[in-house]
Amino acid sequence: MINLVFAVACSVAIGMIFKHTGPTDIDRTALLTVNYATAVGVATLLIGLGGRSVEGKLGLSPALLALGIGTGALLIAGFFLLAHATDVAGMSLATGVMRVSVVIPFMASWLVWEEVPSAAQGVGMVLAAAAFFLIARKERRPEPVPVAAGGGGGGGTEGAGVAPDVDWHAFGVLALTFFMGGGVDLSMKTFEEGFGATNSRVLFLLLAFGVAFLIWAVMVGVKGLRKGEWPGGRTVGWGLLLGIVNYGSLEFLLRAVAVLPGPFVFPANNIAIMVLAAALGVYFWQEHLSRANRIGIGLAIVALVLLKL
Repeated sequence: MINLVFAVACSVAIGMIFKHTGPTDIDRTALLTVNYATAVGVATLLIGLGGRSVEGKLGLSPALLALGIGTGALLIAGFFLLAHATDVAGMSLATGVMRVSVVIPFMASWLVWEEVPSAAQGVGMVLAAAAFFLIARKERRPEPVPVAAGGGGGGGTEGAGVAPDVDWHAFGVLALTFFMGGGVDLSMKTFEEGFGATNSRVLFLLLAFGVAFLIWAVMVGVKGLRKGEWPGGRTVGWGLLLGIVNYGSLEFLLRAVAVLPGPFVFPANNIAIMVLAAALGVYFWQEHLSRANRIGIGLAIVALVLLKL
């Protein structure tokens, strides 16, 4: 159980780092580059020291190599969008849509691999889809406009009673985050179905992390050569911390699955992350959750339970 607790803590820490570094001058591209370099380094160190067992090898066929590169690209897009969604919509909603995106590989399992869902899983997929739209419905409250006294109107504010509208920019960012997060899960499902029997999952993840690092490193290098802007000490420091908790979220989850039933671990992990991220966002950073957002998070919790029945 302690591994599951650490997995949840590491995942929530990712959102907290994005939330904390968002308003600063830290270069996100460099931050994510250091993050993936650290994750690859930690994974390699654990494998070398025997702290992580590697079952099987990784036969780099053209198809598997293409899947690894695609997964690395999805990791890049998903992590960048998660960071941006945290900026524009808050940690609560960004984490919520990322967690509920688990419905995408469930849909693919049904439509592509003909794994017919149970009645409970079918209800769970419907609830997860509804939860996404409710969570992503970030409200933009109109600023009250002061009204000058006089003219018989009295003082006060104009627009105070106007209903908030939907922040469509935030909705779009959250939607992209949802699909990219689901895309990463779908790529792992593709690996399990097509290559998992004869290839190591750990080495495949290491390949994907390595691809993500190389792509980000090229971007940082090009920017540095063109503009003379290279990662500073603060960026490297936060990137190291982000990489450690990023890898830790996966490592501890794998360790939890090794000793606890998967149908318990995965929904418990996602639910705990959503609830804790929402609580921290509301009470620590004063993020606003509308009634629709709160209902969406509640539906997502129910959906995550049903999807594992």
